[in-house]
Amino acid sequence: MNLLKKMFLVIITLSIVTSLLFILTDCLPTAPVEEAEETTPEKTTEDEETQLTGQIAFTSKRDGNDEIYVMNANGSGQMNLTNNPANDSFQTYSPDGEKIAFVSDRDGNSEIYIMNADGSEQTRLTNNPVGYWESAWSPDGKKIAFVSFRDGNYEIYVMNADGLEQTRLTNNPAGDYDPAWSPDGRKIAFASFRGGINEIYVMDADGLEQTRLTKDITHDYDPAWSPDGTKIAFTSKRDENLEIYVMNADGSNHINLTDNPANDWAPAWSPKDK
Repeated sequence: MNLLKKMFLVIITLSIVTSLLFILTDCLPTAPVEEAEETTPEKTTEDEETQLTGQIAFTSKRDGNDEIYVMNANGSGQMNLTNNPANDSFQTYSPDGEKIAFVSDRDGNSEIYIMNADGSEQTRLTNNPVGYWESAWSPDGKKIAFVSFRDGNYEIYVMNADGLEQTRLTNNPAGDYDPAWSPDGRKIAFASFRGGINEIYVMDADGLEQTRLTKDITHDYDPAWSPDGTKIAFTSKRDENLEIYVMNADGSNHINLTDNPANDWAPAWSPKDK
């Protein structure tokens, strides 16, 4: 009995102490609770894909031959723009994005065609029994530079965007190719084999003042202008493997941008100088 009384007294005592602690806790001043800062969750890959804008034209052999397709920048909405038994490739958008120039052998030999960006109104611009390749739009969209073998070796030509006034810009026994317009449309950089090795040259848009920019014992090609027109990126094999270099537009100050045992080539500047 005494044991039961003692246990009862202990339980009563613990209850009183607990109650006092709750009362004291309520009376004590409380520190302000700091609200957690709202954080924006990092974008997922799916979010980033959803926000991509614009369209990308590309060549695919998915239907058994080279055809030109277009898709949204996130990979959705893939659609066939050309559809014939021949090969269509080397597509390039006009500066305003409304037209696409491309090369097709649908008429028995490679010719340059043009179509609307949705694939409609496909029109042949050149008509010659020899091959064409590498078309490049002028910055104002009024002219197209291209490479043709019509005179017995690869030379660079220019024509109006409707195919009229086709004019030869280069004229020598070696091959000239890779035309690239300067941002202001006044110059065309190109690669040439005229020195027995591929080198980068530049000329006025009318073909005058052809000047060699690189003088190396190995191949240099794939010129690409910077958006401000002060630099030219290019591919070089001077380091025994293909690397990307950049130089001033006058050919000075060559700098290696890539440096690894693998091959790096075909540089392309972002439209905006970032």
